[in-house]
Amino acid sequence: MRARRVLSSAQPLGRIARTLAPWLLPLLAGAIGALLAVTFLVHEDARIGPVTVRLSARPALSGSSRLALPPFGSVSARTHLGPIAFHATLDDVDVPELGRMIDNAPASGGLADALAPLERQADRAAAVFLLKLALLGLAGSLLGVIAFRRRSWRVLRRCLLGGAIALQALLIPTVATFDVTAFRAPRYQGTVEYAPTLIGDVRTGVQRLHTLRDEMALISENLNRAYDALAQPPPDLAGGGTVRVLHVSDLHLNPTGFDLAQRLAAYFEVDGVVDTGDMGTWGLPIEPAIAAKVRGFQANGKQLPYLFVKGNHDSPDMVRAVAHNPNARVLNWSATTIRGISFYGVGDPSFSPGEGYRTDEFELLKRSKSIEVGEAIDARVPRPDVLLVHDPQLATYAAGHVATVLDGHLHAFGLQLVNGTRMVTDGTTGAAGPDGFRNKNPQPYSAEVLYFDTHSRRPLAVDRITVDSLRTDALQSTFSVQRILLPEGETPFVANPVQIPPELLQSPENALRQPPRQAPAVTVTTRQP
Repeated sequence: MRARRVLSSAQPLGRIARTLAPWLLPLLAGAIGALLAVTFLVHEDARIGPVTVRLSARPALSGSSRLALPPFGSVSARTHLGPIAFHATLDDVDVPELGRMIDNAPASGGLADALAPLERQADRAAAVFLLKLALLGLAGSLLGVIAFRRRSWRVLRRCLLGGAIALQALLIPTVATFDVTAFRAPRYQGTVEYAPTLIGDVRTGVQRLHTLRDEMALISENLNRAYDALAQPPPDLAGGGTVRVLHVSDLHLNPTGFDLAQRLAAYFEVDGVVDTGDMGTWGLPIEPAIAAKVRGFQANGKQLPYLFVKGNHDSPDMVRAVAHNPNARVLNWSATTIRGISFYGVGDPSFSPGEGYRTDEFELLKRSKSIEVGEAIDARVPRPDVLLVHDPQLATYAAGHVATVLDGHLHAFGLQLVNGTRMVTDGTTGAAGPDGFRNKNPQPYSAEVLYFDTHSRRPLAVDRITVDSLRTDALQSTFSVQRILLPEGETPFVANPVQIPPELLQSPENALRQPPRQAPAVTVTTRQP
């Protein structure tokens, strides 16, 4: 009886399946054929003024657009919501003609008027490309009929319908949501030398780009500079009211990490370098020799100020070795400035090599100390703009007292906004040093470039730089830059301290079971700018 009931309930499902099968299978075959045609057949070479662009597309989980500029690399951005990725490659650029077009722009209308014909050519090229994509997609859907043993006009029409549905799913949300200004926050992949040129100055990202014409002017300027960069040093992009600072951390005795940082400082033409600690690893007597590399940081032929705060792996000898460099400024409950941006630093109160079993105790100590850090910031007039610590725990209750906190320690990028304070955590510029070499999957080299507004004295954006592996001859194929815009960057900071737990506020010393072993006190002379 039970088996009979199961069979009777299965019969309607079987009838539904038999009814839908003649429709579903052709629709699926047509959709697959259309997607394959879009992926492998849709290409278009468009001539836009002095530039030849090769356009292609493919289905993707998220909408994006990538502009490849051989041999420099590529820039990409999330430009739309449709499940399709566009790829444009510049196959040929008449650089002299492009330069003359920019140089001959009329004074009244500027580049906007000079590049208006290029905008119209680009619009036509985009329309032709989308039309070609739709037609070839439909043609590909018709090929789905070959998957059926019994082919008929009915099956052919249903395959065509399946392809049309797939193409609508690709194109309708893409066309409706496409936003070229997404390139204000681009991601760069390629060779380190050309990253500053291709992604441009952060001010070009923060300014509102209301029209495609303005965006094309920006792309043309950056492209011209990029090709000129083959024979010339990277151009000065530090203007526009920003102060560039290179943030490194956790170098851990890795000379290759220092070499990378020095190249980044030169290519991005930064105004100074901030090191949030852990230059050492075990505290051995030989380690301080690595600190001599600090004096090698230069940009535009000038030695750069190098701000340093002690990490939990930095011995007193390491701190003294860093301070011995003429361009170094070791900060410990002290402050200094870089082009008007005030940095206040507090060294890590612990020295942890061989003390791994006391990790929880050290973290509790730092959270308790962070109350003093917040009070010290409030006591300074004027208030510092940036707090430098190694471990984010040391800034726990300093959040809300200062506009920006730069730290490291975690060997991973971090970015959050706490009570108005922008917390920026670097990865590991030394790829975790000797410990990282033992990992099966080594950690990447990482650093950050921050762009501070000269009026608000807060970062407008941060470029996250990642290098998966380094070769001695060049930094190619593994280098990437991701720009993140910080929306609060142009507004003045308003203090909003984080609430302190009563037990810490009343008796912070009782929060610790026993006093941790700390490195001996180190006295250094802070060099003022």
